[in-house]
Amino acid sequence: MAKQKRRKPPKPQQRSAEPTVAQQREEWRRAKAEDEALEELGLMLDLEGREPPKYDVIAGADARDQIDRLELLLAYYRWTVLTGTTPVPEDWEASEDWPHPEAADALFGSWDGLVDSSRIEDGLLIELVDKALDAHAKLKARGEELERRARGMDDEAAKGAELRRQMELAGQRRDEAIGRAQEADGALERALAENQRLRERAAALEAQLATEQPEAAAPPPDFDDWLQGFEQQLAAQAATEAARDELHSRLEELATERERDRQTIAELSRLLAAADTETDGAPTEEAAEEPPATVLDAVERAAAEAEHLRFAPRAFETAADSPFRRPGLVLKTLRQLDRLAERFEAGDMGMSLSQAAAGLGITQYKQGVSELARTRYEKDYTFSYEGRELLVGPHIGLGSGSGAAFVARIYLHAHEGGDGLERGLIVAVVGRHLPDTTT
Repeated sequence: MAKQKRRKPPKPQQRSAEPTVAQQREEWRRAKAEDEALEELGLMLDLEGREPPKYDVIAGADARDQIDRLELLLAYYRWTVLTGTTPVPEDWEASEDWPHPEAADALFGSWDGLVDSSRIEDGLLIELVDKALDAHAKLKARGEELERRARGMDDEAAKGAELRRQMELAGQRRDEAIGRAQEADGALERALAENQRLRERAAALEAQLATEQPEAAAPPPDFDDWLQGFEQQLAAQAATEAARDELHSRLEELATERERDRQTIAELSRLLAAADTETDGAPTEEAAEEPPATVLDAVERAAAEAEHLRFAPRAFETAADSPFRRPGLVLKTLRQLDRLAERFEAGDMGMSLSQAAAGLGITQYKQGVSELARTRYEKDYTFSYEGRELLVGPHIGLGSGSGAAFVARIYLHAHEGGDGLERGLIVAVVGRHLPDTTT
């Protein structure tokens, strides 16, 4: 038998969205009641014969122009913010994403009218750009000045290196001359002692001969040997006296050469001290003065001149013990540090002390010492100032080479203030390198 198809159940009827007659009748009654209530209150208006109001064409056009102007100004401001520059007509002519410049002619009379209406020239952006340009010009001038000073410092360093080389050569010649003179002195003393011994020996033999000759009718058996030895001794004495005369002559030559070397070293030391007291590669009134003779002299002179830099008692004690051969460089650096102390006292410098020091020509400035050295040698890194125990930190290296005669250090303490002691830079140690892990 054929299988019968199942019939789908009928879909439920959906209610119509149209209001029913009862609903419409109820709505009409409610509206009629409202009109009657308004009529009783005297609030119904008679609109028959009254014309509707007319549209203000002029006000509408002005409103549309104002909106168009605002849209154009918004585009002008948006371009300025996004690009960092104010647009010109050519910028918008080449782009379909921005209004055409002719819109400015229609709405503002001209492109300049648009710019004037934007008041962009009175805004902070233009002021910031002007300040940035001024700052760039100042930085460029500062960079040129630093480059000039760096070239001067390179020239000064080259001149100082040559002077140090000549001074070291003169020192070597002096040391060699002193060594030769000492050898000559020793040889002379030995020759004189030998000569004296020979004279005493000859006198003793003559006395013995005078004593024994009356008793002996003939010479002793060993007289020939003795006479030969005596003649050899006389020959040796003559050679010793000749060597002595030669040594005397050589000693006089060495003394003359040593005096010449001493004068050369003194002149080189004077030139090096004058070079050390020069500033920025050019002589100043300070360079015309007599260079300090010792490190202590340099520290005392700097302390008497300083207006901002302070000196602890230990600075003078260590300076008196320093054999550093360039006290003029110490005086020059302390004068530079006095200018750095002035900036540090003023407060926020806008840069670190090492950067400010480099700007003043102090190239070997170190910000601090290692914590290991300060802990291991705490006593050496501590100093007293106005009843307080303070620690050294920043320091400046001076000179080159090895040994306390050729290198020195100036150790400082940068006090921040706020504890009864005013803010400032204090010179703690001048002279020998303090002990650390490398010494």
